[in-house]
Amino acid sequence: MARSRRQAEAANSQPSRGGGLPRTTHTGVNAADTKTVLISALLEVTGQVRFGDGTDIATTVTEKDVVLAPDGRSVEKAIWAGTKRRGVDRRTIHELRNRVGWDGGDCYIPKLCGMCPVCWLFGFTGTTQEQGSEVKGINAKSRVLYATSLSIQDTAQCLNRHSRNQVDEKAQTTAGSAGIHEEEVIVGGTRFPTYTSLIRVLDWEIGAFAHAFLENVNSNRYTAASRGQGGMKVVDLDGEPAVVVDESLFGVFPFAAPKVSASETDVDRVSKLFAATRNSPLSLQPFRAALEAEGFMVEAAANKLTATGGNVELVVETDGKCLVVRQGPDELMKRYYGSEAVGYLRQKQIEFQKQLADSKWRGEFKNEIKGYAQKLQGKAGEKPAEASGNGGTDAGTSDGGDGDGGGD
Repeated sequence: MARSRRQAEAANSQPSRGGGLPRTTHTGVNAADTKTVLISALLEVTGQVRFGDGTDIATTVTEKDVVLAPDGRSVEKAIWAGTKRRGVDRRTIHELRNRVGWDGGDCYIPKLCGMCPVCWLFGFTGTTQEQGSEVKGINAKSRVLYATSLSIQDTAQCLNRHSRNQVDEKAQTTAGSAGIHEEEVIVGGTRFPTYTSLIRVLDWEIGAFAHAFLENVNSNRYTAASRGQGGMKVVDLDGEPAVVVDESLFGVFPFAAPKVSASETDVDRVSKLFAATRNSPLSLQPFRAALEAEGFMVEAAANKLTATGGNVELVVETDGKCLVVRQGPDELMKRYYGSEAVGYLRQKQIEFQKQLADSKWRGEFKNEIKGYAQKLQGKAGEKPAEASGNGGTDAGTSDGGDGDGGGD
């Protein structure tokens, strides 16, 4: 059962946690008032794209893998690795950070500074820092987690090969042995469901991811061959973007994100998972069935479900804009669909841009991080200190291997 609001406020009011570490207010790494946010989106290839830069006997290939269906069949799918998205997203936020006048020194993949807002959101490895660095020996885990995406269509449908020629314009000849080669591409219309988890984040950190996601889709930066070929777009479902955002103060989600089976190849079935149903009289029916299957007794009213089981009561309501799940006085989860989901991300993006451009905020962030790093250094002893402890998995320098897949 989730903590009550009063319990949460009492815990958040404590001056420190994690063995005496101070609370942070400018980064969610040890902040009191954080959220967990899950972003699910269905994207569609708009032209010819490729993920990865592998070569197979004069053919540039895209990433693919075999998945297992429940009936034992093997299905080959195109792969969009989560590390490819992460590297491109991080570089996009780096660019915005540098453009607004961040003066904390050089910070780029793979040489990360460990002292800027991006490092404390996406992580970094302190063991690679130079002697004298404030974060020497400190490892910060990423709080933005990317799932690898599988194409809905199998490779028999979504892959094709084309010949590419490199021509010497003056001599009217093909240039060298590499002048004629083949390229394997993912064709337009292929769809990829994507999932991103933001763990213990502040609003500006949600906005940092939102900025990267919205602008990279818009400017075709996610794919290895996007500069000369096609990009991606958010799928349109009956006039609504196929985006779902789940937000929780406690990190508790009574209803699962709209995840797709790895072997699924039915585009229509997948689309229904991402469809905006907030205003339909039937919009609560799937949630009623899910709650009843879990043993709850459910009473239905207009735009409202009340589910009881033992001493637990859950109330599920829709107001035409989002779905809200409450347990007593606590709001466990809020779900935004379609245009409202994109609006949620856009609002956070704009707030992030304003905050990052505020020189006073930047100064306060630097001072807070220096103090926090000093506390970590004091606790580290002979061992590298972990700066998050919030469920993140990837240290920031692992992004260094992502850069070749982004088409930046």
